[in-house]
Amino acid sequence: MQRSLNAGVAIRLACTLLVILLCLIAQAIWIKELANDKARSKQLSSAREHYAVVLADLDRRWGREAFNLKARIEAQNLLDGTKQHTEQLLAFLISQGTSIEFPSLRIEKTNGDVIVAYDYASHVNPRIKFSPGQESVWVQNSGDGNLYLVIRQFIWLGKENGYLLLFKPMDNALLTQMTYPGTRLSLWWKGQPIASSDGDDGVRNIRLHFQKPETRDDSVTLTWSGPESENAPKLLIEVLSDELIGTFSMTKPVALAFMVIVIAIAIAFSTLWLNAIRQLDGLLQADKRFDALGQVDDKVMSALQTAKTGPINDLRSLAESAERKMKPRTNSGDDPTRDA
Repeated sequence: MQRSLNAGVAIRLACTLLVILLCLIAQAIWIKELANDKARSKQLSSAREHYAVVLADLDRRWGREAFNLKARIEAQNLLDGTKQHTEQLLAFLISQGTSIEFPSLRIEKTNGDVIVAYDYASHVNPRIKFSPGQESVWVQNSGDGNLYLVIRQFIWLGKENGYLLLFKPMDNALLTQMTYPGTRLSLWWKGQPIASSDGDDGVRNIRLHFQKPETRDDSVTLTWSGPESENAPKLLIEVLSDELIGTFSMTKPVALAFMVIVIAIAIAFSTLWLNAIRQLDGLLQADKRFDALGQVDDKVMSALQTAKTGPINDLRSLAESAERKMKPRTNSGDDPTRDA
């Protein structure tokens, strides 16, 4: 009986400890996810603020560079339309090289006739339509598929006003220059990704993970400031940094907390457990000795006393009941001796 009780208590204790361990693991996972979500949210918020400033700075820088380039061209007095001056203008633009923020430009009359065209890299000739008073538009070049920000400014041609059209490519190289470690950028135009900070492979991969530029747990979107805000491209920002708290890092705290609980349970219940075992053992020994002797002696009474003073109420009641049953049998055993 004692072995059966020990086994039953041991099984219940093991089940209790298992439940406690599972609760600790569940709580650790919850804490890990909560901490990582908050850290990721903070990273996204910081990334959004950073890139919002970057986009605004780029728009100001491009506007300033466009004005400065127009002023430098006008200062050369090379816009009277003669062949010699046109060649000198091209030579001047070529001499600017990579210092030009805009790798392609056009100078044309107000009626649309092109005076000079310059392409530092590839030829750009998209169809462009400006609304009255509009200074810049977004256009996609059919030749290379790149999206361009086209800035238009009035320029003095010597005898009349004309237009200076400047083309800024919104390509992989631009996004690569913008990005900082732990983030990935992709540019979306009319619902399709057209550029990525990871290059062409990044554009292909982004199509597999996003149906549209959307804000998720690890990403946020920004509308590019500038012309035609309703048709402006979207900048998708993804946070790629590792989790603040990893699964493995939670193993030690969980193990430590579990050991503390086990030790606390052992300390709290060890005395109670030993006294309960002693109480049960006393009851069993009293019953066994009484059955062997057929009477109550000092050892039986001592064992019953141990059982009656133990911590388990049911065992105390059982010991008192056993004592009451043993006394009549003792008295009946003494009557024949007195008669003799």
